This record gives sequence, C-alpha cells and structure tokens, in this order.
Amino acid sequence: DLKLQFLYFIVISNMKHAAVFLAAAAATVSGQGYGPDQPDTPADFMCDWRKLSAEYAKVLRPDAEALVYDALELQKYCNGTVRPDPSKLPTVFPPKNPLPQSNAVYVDGTKGEDSNSGSIDKPVKTISHALTMKAGTVVIRAGTYYIQETLKMGVEHNGMTVTNYPGEEVWLSGGRKLENLQWKKSSLKGFNIWEADLSSIMTDDKEISELRVDGQRAWMARFPNANPESQYWPIGYLTSSTHDWTTPKISPTPNTATLVNVTGRTWDTYFADFSGGINGTCSIYDPPFSFFCQNTSTIGKGSGCGGCFTYYLPGGLNTKTSLPKTYPSLTKTGTKNKAYLSAWRAAHWANWKFEIDSYHANDTTDIIFGKGGFQGARGGPGSDYYIENVIEELDVVGEYYFDIDTKMLYISSNTTAGTPPSADSEIIAVTEKDLLSITSPSKTTPVKNVKITGIGFRDTRQTMLEPHGVPSGGDWSLERMGVVLIENTVNVEVSKCKFWKLGGNSIMISKSALHTTVQANEFALLGSSAVAAWGWTDEITDNGIHGYDGTTNDFPRYTAIIGNLFREIGIWEKQSSAFFQAKTAQSVVRGNVVFNLARAGFNLNDGFGGGDQIYENVLFNTCRESSDHGPINSWDRQPFLTTVRTGQPSWQMEWRNVTRNVVIANYGGMKEVDNDDGSLFYRVHSNFMVYGWGQKFKCGGIESFNNVKAFITYGGKFDAGCVTTSKVVFAPNLWHNDVMISGEKKGNLNYRQAWGHDNEGHDWDKTQVYNNTLYLYPTYNAMITGVNGSKTVSLPEFQKSGEEPGSVQIQQIPPSATITQWGRDRLGTFTPPN
Repeated sequence: DLKLQFLYFIVISNMKHAAVFLAAAAATVSGQGYGPDQPDTPADFMCDWRKLSAEYAKVLRPDAEALVYDALELQKYCNGTVRPDPSKLPTVFPPKNPLPQSNAVYVDGTKGEDSNSGSIDKPVKTISHALTMKAGTVVIRAGTYYIQETLKMGVEHNGMTVTNYPGEEVWLSGGRKLENLQWKKSSLKGFNIWEADLSSIMTDDKEISELRVDGQRAWMARFPNANPESQYWPIGYLTSSTHDWTTPKISPTPNTATLVNVTGRTWDTYFADFSGGINGTCSIYDPPFSFFCQNTSTIGKGSGCGGCFTYYLPGGLNTKTSLPKTYPSLTKTGTKNKAYLSAWRAAHWANWKFEIDSYHANDTTDIIFGKGGFQGARGGPGSDYYIENVIEELDVVGEYYFDIDTKMLYISSNTTAGTPPSADSEIIAVTEKDLLSITSPSKTTPVKNVKITGIGFRDTRQTMLEPHGVPSGGDWSLERMGVVLIENTVNVEVSKCKFWKLGGNSIMISKSALHTTVQANEFALLGSSAVAAWGWTDEITDNGIHGYDGTTNDFPRYTAIIGNLFREIGIWEKQSSAFFQAKTAQSVVRGNVVFNLARAGFNLNDGFGGGDQIYENVLFNTCRESSDHGPINSWDRQPFLTTVRTGQPSWQMEWRNVTRNVVIANYGGMKEVDNDDGSLFYRVHSNFMVYGWGQKFKCGGIESFNNVKAFITYGGKFDAGCVTTSKVVFAPNLWHNDVMISGEKKGNLNYRQAWGHDNEGHDWDKTQVYNNTLYLYPTYNAMITGVNGSKTVSLPEFQKSGEEPGSVQIQQIPPSATITQWGRDRLGTFTPPN
C-alpha cells in the first residue's frame, strides 16, 4: 500500500533527522531557515572563526576580499572591522593575457565582418566563423556575443587558445536582446504590469526561462513570492503534509525493474555488490538505471544504507489546505504554456521540478504532475514547495510572464506606478542552455590542448527539466550537460573566466577527459553546479552486468580544480555543488574559496578509483537550504573495478586525502566532512573545522587525525566500520590526535559510540581510538554510548578498563584566540594558487 510506504518513509527515514532539522529550522536569521552559527557559541569565537576564514581566503583569492567580508558578515560579528575597498583590490577578470605574436584571428562583434581576413585591423564579426579559420589563437574584442547555436570545438581545433583581448570584457550570452519594445499598460492586476508583443523576436516556440533587466535576474511569476538570488528557504515556500502527496504514477510495488547484482568487493560488509535496477520507477532517468531501483530488501545489505527504499515519486499534490487559491489559466487546454511546481523532497536532501500536467480546482484541488521529478536519486514524498509561471501570480517587481501562444511578455516594472519600463533599459530573454562544447565522438581521437581564458559566460536557461541520470550510488542525479561541455579530451584548460547568472551547470567534464584544468575562475549566482565531472560505464547492455566496469577508461582523470571562487550556487537546483564528481579519479581540488551554497561545497558521489587530493580550500555558508549534509560530502554504495590504484584491475580505490582545509559546517551543514553511506579510504587530517559533527565513520578505512574541531555537537558517529572481517583488505576506521571543543554548553557531549571487539581478538576501542583531546564546559563529560551493549559512560569511566589510551577530557573551554591559533598551526601557510 503506497500510503503505508509514505508513512514508513516519514517515520523511519525522517525520525533520525527530525530533531536536527527542526532545531536548525528554528535557528533563523533574517527570516532564513538555518542560522550561520550554532546556539550558545561564544561571541568572540563567532568573530574569530570568521577572521581566520577571511585571512586564508585572502591568500587564495585576494580579488574577492570584499565579497568574503560581506558573506562572513564581519561588520556584524567583528566590531570595528572595515570593509575592503573593492576598487583597490587586484582583478582576475578580465585578464590581461599577452597577445599572440602570430597565427591569430581577431573577432570584433561591432566592427568586424566575416568576410575580413581576421587580422587585428580587419577582424571577423562572429566567433563561430573565427573557429573555422584554423588559427592558433582566437582573440575576441570587448562586447556581448549572443549565442543562439552552441559554439563547437573538435579535433580540428587541437592546440587552439580562445582568449579575450587584454583587459577587455568579453561575454558569451545565451539570451536574446529585446529591442524597440512597444509597451502597453496591462489589464492584469498587480504592481505596474506592462505588456509587449515579442512576435517579431520570439519566432519559435521557445520558453523564456529567465529575463535580465539591466543585468538583474527576473524570474517567472510565482507564489509565494521570493527573490531566488537573495532569499532562500523557508522564504517563498508553502508547507505541506506527507499525505498531500498523491499516489505515484509508476508504482514501486511490485518492483518491475530489471534487477542487477554483480559481486564486487567481497571484503566490504555493507556494499559488496554492484546492484541496482533498470526501468521500473527509474524509467524517467537517462539512462534508466539507478542503485535505488532495486528492491528495498536488498539495498545496502546490512545497516549501511540510511533510509533506503525502492525509488518512487508522488504523482501529484493535493493543495486544498496549503494553497487555497484557484487558477483559471491552469485549466486552459490546447496551450503551449507550462506551469511548474518546485518542491523539496522530504528531509531537504534535494529538490524537484515538475511540469503541471493538469489542475483540478475541486474539493481536493489536485495538481497532477507531468514531466519532472528526476532531479534527485532518492524519491519519496515532498515537503515545502512553490508554483511558478502562473500568470495570476504576476504581482511584484522582478517577476514576468511570457505567453508562448500569443508571444506577449508581461512584466512588473520597477518604474513609478503608471510609467512603462524605460526605453533605455536593456532587457534580455534567456533562451539557450549551452554555449560552448569541446568534444570528440571518440576517446581514441580526443580533442587536445585547448585553452579557454578570459571569457565571460552568462544568461543561460534553467536545465532542471532536461534529462537527468543517476551517475552512481550517491544521492544525486544530474544532467550530462553544461554551459561548457568537455568530453573525450586531453589537456583542456578553462582559466580566468567568469560564469555569471547561469541557469544550469557551468562546466560539465564528461566521459574520457584527461588532465582538465579549471583554474582562477569565478562562478557566481548559478542555477546548478559550478563544475561537475562524470564518467561513464555501460549500465544497460546485457541487463546491466557491465555497469561496474571502469577499466574502459571512459572517465575524467587528473582533473585540477584550482584557485577558483565559488559563490551563490543552487539558485534553482538545490542538489548542487561547487565541484561534483562521479566515476572520476585522481582529482586535485586545491586553493578554492567556496561560500553561499544551497548544498555541499564538494561532493564525491562514489569511490570510483579514488586518489583525490582536497587541500588548502576555504568553505563556509554551505548547505544554507539543505539538511543532513556537510560542506564536504561523500558516498560509496556501488563498487567499481578500475586500474587506478595499481595499474591492474582492482575493486579497491586509492586513498583520498582531505587535509589543511578551513571547513565551517554552519547553516544546514551539520557534518564537517560527511563520509556518508559506504565511504571508504579517506584520510581527513590537519583541518580546521567548526560546528556540527566531528566525523562520520560510515563505512571503513576512514582516518581522522590532527584536526581541530571547534564547538561540535557530536564527536564521531558509527564504529570501526565495514572493512574489518577480511584478510584480503583490512581497514578498520582510525581516530586519533584530534582536538575537539564541545558546543554543548548545557550538557554532556555525545562523543561517540563504543567500537567494541570482534571474534578475532581485536579491541577496536583500544587500537583505533586514542590520544584525542576534548574540551568541555565545566562539570560536563564526553559520553560514550553502547558500552557492553547498552550502557552509556563517561570517557574517564570507559578508560578504567584500558580503552581509548591517551585521550583526555578537560572541563574548560579554551579562549577563542587559542582555538583559532591551534587551527593556524594545523593549516600552516597556504600557497597562492594563481
């Protein structure tokens, strides 16, 4: 019974998150859902962690010093600090790259003609024509170039550089300029609504995904109202009950998927097998395969898979209670216009977007969903939501409505009431989703040695309703596309570029891509992820039995994400990151500054190959809208066979290092490094971390040492792990020499659970946890649960039997300056990456 499944989901899956989620929701700031600091944090420490973050961010991105100051709210938390003058800071974009001495083609959108030679004195007009001229360098003069057909670079462009003219701003835009508009006062209700006929401009049936009005983002008319750039959950959302979400159109019971199960890492007691399901409820994905489309009874044998069940989606939403309105426009038939419903999945792990297929304004007021819902991998019922592209809701400045049938644009103008939009205003209709592809059809003949530098990319449409796939066993789904697509390449560099107000992913590094470098760029105000790397395995042929095989080398390897500024990410698709990777190995993520994100800063969706190095990054204000996550997040529910570790096929990944990072787990980022279901072989060391859980040990080979973890609410979750029973691979979790400061001012710190013994004589509490130092508020203790089965005892009591040697608890909180100095000692000196 589907209603019982919904109940099961809420009771079992959400029970463990409810307390944290509700507590975070209660800690509001300026009307937003989560607070930037935990309750009871000393005021001087709230200032000092911000100063430390700003100090290290300045080394990495000195040009962003004022932006970092604003994001940290230093003027609020550190009395007397002065905002840096942006005019006196260095600039990265546009760069002053030196001009080539020869073999160059020049582009000038204003003065050029495509019949010209392409010399500096006789430039061509279009970038697309310049790419056909087989030059070593394409130099683009200042201006905005409106790209209506994706620019394509292939093997014929090997060795080519595309760059701006030194010091000049070059922008590639996915919009159409709306010029010479004749505005008429509209009869629609709402503030200062005006209308214009776009039939001579919008000659196709494309939707206008967004507008730009004098560079500012305008959005589809919605309810509840909210500015998606500056206001985030719970502003702009309606609440719902679990029972409001209706029966799925594709039932998970019985599960009609073709089940896949291939034995892999036999030494892993949680996720030994490569498993999943093809079609069934996963028929909405591309390809139609997911780990979560297997039977509930087989997902993550043992206790490794948190809240897992066979994937399904609600078929609609009963809005009678939550949205007591009616919308005549939604009952119109024969129209090309689409209205949408965007919703958080329960527990805020991801959000969905649906086309509204039909609307029934009766006693139940049901909204029936059409296309959509594939934007996350987990499924279940929804929670908070809003509706958009509904003409009756056009009522505030910033909103618009475009009628595809009549080609009429309606906009709420920010001019004086009764005054139309200014004739001097620049209005851009955002219609295109991608701008540049650097691809080859085959990895055997890759595109080589291409460099894109000093180019701005802006104004592309949302891609939430483009085809999504589930890349591996993590919680994510995403679209294999980006404003810049890099696929089957070697040595591609994107540097000193700016990605600004885009609707989807900025850069997608797909399939075979070796030595891709993304360096010194700025990514800001993005609809989805900044950079995503996603390899490929064959999950469909022969009923999916080859999906585990990564030895075909169709994956990104040696990717370098260095010295970038990532900010305001997840405007539309909340399950997004600064850097995401799946089926990708040996990435270097270094020297990046990351803040103001809807979800994690860095997300590693699986353990494919491993060998990744994450160091000298600064992350804060992540997970501002999402729950049960961390600034750095990982999963590994599906084993893969690769040659990464030794050059020979192996199920075991190479170790990953997470070291010397500033990791602030504020807002909804309740775990610092969230090594979630199945995570293996992580060394997390010498980091300065603040808030949340000290460490999640959820599966095996996770080592935490030499970190400073300040004002934490939980020490470490789980035990010695899932790699403790085999002689082939033996990697119990390890935890030592961490310094932890309790954030529990009014009680004991839940330090950890007992790791226990095994039948082979291993005493995990004696050999795997030692020499930690815990600072507590006076009279309180560090508590250990599950001792001898069910007892909870203090650390000193636990140590009387010889467990956890060398660890100490000190019932005094150190001065804030001391804590941050310990952090600096661990971090050392960051090296400027650019």
